[in-house]
Amino acid sequence: MANRYIPFGYEIQNAEIVIVNQEALLVKSAFELYIAGKSYKTIADRFEMSGICYNKDSAKWNKNMVKRMIENEKYTGTDEYPPIIDEKQYHKANRIRLSKNIKADSDKMDYDKFIRTHAQCPECGFPIKRQRQGHDKGAYTAYKCSNPICPAKSIHEDRLYEYLNGIVNRLIDNIVLADAEVKNQSRNDDNIDELTNEIYIKTINDNTEKDEILKDIYRLAKLKFKSYTKTDMSKVTEKIKQELCRYGISEKAPLPLMEKIVSKFYIGGENGLKIKLINGKTLEREG
Repeated sequence: MANRYIPFGYEIQNAEIVIVNQEALLVKSAFELYIAGKSYKTIADRFEMSGICYNKDSAKWNKNMVKRMIENEKYTGTDEYPPIIDEKQYHKANRIRLSKNIKADSDKMDYDKFIRTHAQCPECGFPIKRQRQGHDKGAYTAYKCSNPICPAKSIHEDRLYEYLNGIVNRLIDNIVLADAEVKNQSRNDDNIDELTNEIYIKTINDNTEKDEILKDIYRLAKLKFKSYTKTDMSKVTEKIKQELCRYGISEKAPLPLMEKIVSKFYIGGENGLKIKLINGKTLEREG
């Protein structure tokens, strides 16, 4: 695809830059639509349907073409370029653009910070760090164990997000996956009843040592604590499911959801990613 040497909406005639009326209508429309809240991609899709080409050798439009239009101050007029839009419209569109950029940067920082502060290596338990790897054009961002002698593999940031999104979407699609395993709950309850009866019998038996009764009471307290903990975990699981029901399948795992249901990320190693929910349930990527 050939690059344009002058901005869309203009052409050179008799050694002067003049407005191409049909293209200028799209330039004006781009600013109006963007100010109205439409995305670069939505605008590009509309323009592709218009049949007017951005480049003469292709009818294709993409979001970068629209982005270049919105950013180009030449459309307000210069010594060489006649105006297509007024300065007020240009500045309004670009205030919106800059505010979106700031929010996107802030959101990404919050996303990365949450992952790093809740992540550890599955091999050695050390914290995970985010760093640049490779050189020049081949450089990329990766998550890696902070232990210099740990053999755990690092993982490309894009791959990590892909794995994370897959796990979270599976949960959203099937909330039963959030159920934590409850082992031998009925047996634990039986043990509590049996021990309670034993303690009662010993207390009415004058031959029973006081220390023996105290040991049984301590054992009973531990059993009850385990039972209460499992009951509490079922409430936590219900809370997780309620949060999951508020979201649909998405292209990026929602940060507000993860903040409420995830307690730990295990990043790197052979599997690449496992997440631990606040009820103790651990899930890993498929495949």
